[in-house]
Amino acid sequence: MKYIDRGQVGEPENLRGLAAPTSVAAVDSDIYGHEDVKTALRNLQHGICCYCESYYGHTTYGDVEHYRPKAYYQQLKGDQQHRPGYYWLAHKWENLMYACEVCNRSYKQNYFPLKDPSKRFDPAVRDISEEEPLLINPYKEEHPERHLNFEGTMIKPLTDEGKASIEFYGLDREELNESRQDIYAPIKALEEAVQLTQGTSLETPTKDILKKLIKDDIDRGRYTLMIKCNFGEYL
Repeated sequence: MKYIDRGQVGEPENLRGLAAPTSVAAVDSDIYGHEDVKTALRNLQHGICCYCESYYGHTTYGDVEHYRPKAYYQQLKGDQQHRPGYYWLAHKWENLMYACEVCNRSYKQNYFPLKDPSKRFDPAVRDISEEEPLLINPYKEEHPERHLNFEGTMIKPLTDEGKASIEFYGLDREELNESRQDIYAPIKALEEAVQLTQGTSLETPTKDILKKLIKDDIDRGRYTLMIKCNFGEYL
């Protein structure tokens, strides 16, 4: 997971000046799923899932995702469905992001755990200012490394937020670890080559090649947190 700066792309025109939905039934998928919204989010994320940092376009079209779920929410796995959800935010630009279908449909679903569930919004007031979400919001958390770490390709939690995000975004699923290996292995091999050339005339040019590979991979956007956690000293 990495920070995504929403300010790099303007709010889609079809969302501007809209009145908030007054009920779940008033939520319109043609509004939040409009092609202008999808295009803006795709441009922001460069084809990368906001949660797992995989290319969602390789196998699916991806989903417009609501950080705060619109119809209902669940605090924990196996918990009952609490209604209503955050329906008045369903067309809100700040609540929208783009996720791969695995993260969104198989893991995140309608889960939205809070540190203190007693501070959940009152449906009559719809005030979320007291809420402290446990799920990391990649559009707000500028330093996800405060909550998540990597040992090789394996993701590890550092905080309660990190633990919840791994669980509810499915960030430790096996296929993700296999995909991360495709990025990790070449960098690791070059790092070992740098260590083998220490004190020789090949050390500097080998290190330069390693730094370029790391920069190129980060620029492409996949698994940037894993790269920074493992190879940050070369950035």
